[in-house]
Amino acid sequence: MGTKMPDIPDNLLAKIVKLVTDDRRWLLGPILKAGRRGRDLMYKDDVLKDACIYTFCTDPNDLYSFHSQRTGLLMQGRYRPIFERCLKAGYKTVIYYEGLRVVAEGRDIKGSIELLAQLVREDGFATLACGVFSICDGNEGMVVHYLEEFGKVHAALGTEEIRRWGEELVRELRPYRRMSNNSYQKTFLYPICNSIPSLDCAMDCFVAYGPYEILCDECYLGWLARKVCQML
Repeated sequence: MGTKMPDIPDNLLAKIVKLVTDDRRWLLGPILKAGRRGRDLMYKDDVLKDACIYTFCTDPNDLYSFHSQRTGLLMQGRYRPIFERCLKAGYKTVIYYEGLRVVAEGRDIKGSIELLAQLVREDGFATLACGVFSICDGNEGMVVHYLEEFGKVHAALGTEEIRRWGEELVRELRPYRRMSNNSYQKTFLYPICNSIPSLDCAMDCFVAYGPYEILCDECYLGWLARKVCQML
């Protein structure tokens, strides 16, 4: 026997759906099962763009499409359809993670930057990612643009504060199934610009720290870009 939709005006029911979705989307099961009215409310852009989609996912792979390492075929996570609806609705968090997926698994660095550029300045992680990915892609002009924006709004370049942002970017990239390493080694280009920390001390730091993490704030950004380039 199916669930019957309560006799509640659309505007009030829409507010209930929005509040529940912002907190725990999986609680909307009865509304979705109640028929077209519930589905239509759930799939409205203003609901999807703020939906707490991660609360019903025990495995991040449920949200993404990816190529099977065994067969090479494009596979789809079981929650990929709702993820794509959120992406179409302009959900900023989903745009960010889709941008990471596109470069790490899709090997499309330009497509990734195009996605993430929608969030530049407003979102610090997306802005930093655009700058670092542009270094890997060899687009010096855009590197300077993105990193200057990041430095003005989120964290001064060449300071200890940027480490938190950089380490988070590396952490977010690790779970993806990367198809190859050093794909962008040939295009990698670190800019020479007064507004971007210089790498003049990088060789001395490499000798000093060896295999350990670079502790020098001045050349950390270069170390981060190299690290991300190797991951991709």
